[in-house]
Amino acid sequence: MKKLILATVLAVCSVTTANATLVTWVDTIDFTPDRYVAQGSSFGYSHSILDNGYTPTIDSIYGYSLNVNLFDDRDSALEVALVNVAGLTGDTLFFNLSGSEYGGWSLAGQTQLTLSGLYSVTISSLIGDFFVGGSSLSVRGEERGTANVPEPGTLSLFGLGLLAVGYSLRKRKQDAF
Repeated sequence: MKKLILATVLAVCSVTTANATLVTWVDTIDFTPDRYVAQGSSFGYSHSILDNGYTPTIDSIYGYSLNVNLFDDRDSALEVALVNVAGLTGDTLFFNLSGSEYGGWSLAGQTQLTLSGLYSVTISSLIGDFFVGGSSLSVRGEERGTANVPEPGTLSLFGLGLLAVGYSLRKRKQDAF
């Protein structure tokens, strides 16, 4: 009888749920009209994934990507833009701007997103002038506490526990006869 009770308690205790959902938070900014960046000047802005359901320090972030639309002002001069983001490794230089440009990743940027849900970007003109048409930030991660979904491994353990209880009850009945 003790074994039966122990098996039942273990089976019930092994039933837990996962409270995480894989998600991609996207924040898109459309600069209408396009922002003009003159030679030697800078333009700064921030992306926020807070409006898309991100909860700082609760949800997990696995990675992100930044897409910036930089356009040549159609003069014959060379344009060089610096997309400056949090941390040194995420900064990216772009030459002769053609439209969709991708910014780099940095640990400081990921930390900034994780702690605040915000991502700061500054676009500077190193040579020439150009336009900024828009920017899109895609953040991949896990939203916690959203839905109670049983984990497959937990369900398997629960099933094995029920089988063990059934087997022991059956064996007990056979021994009684």
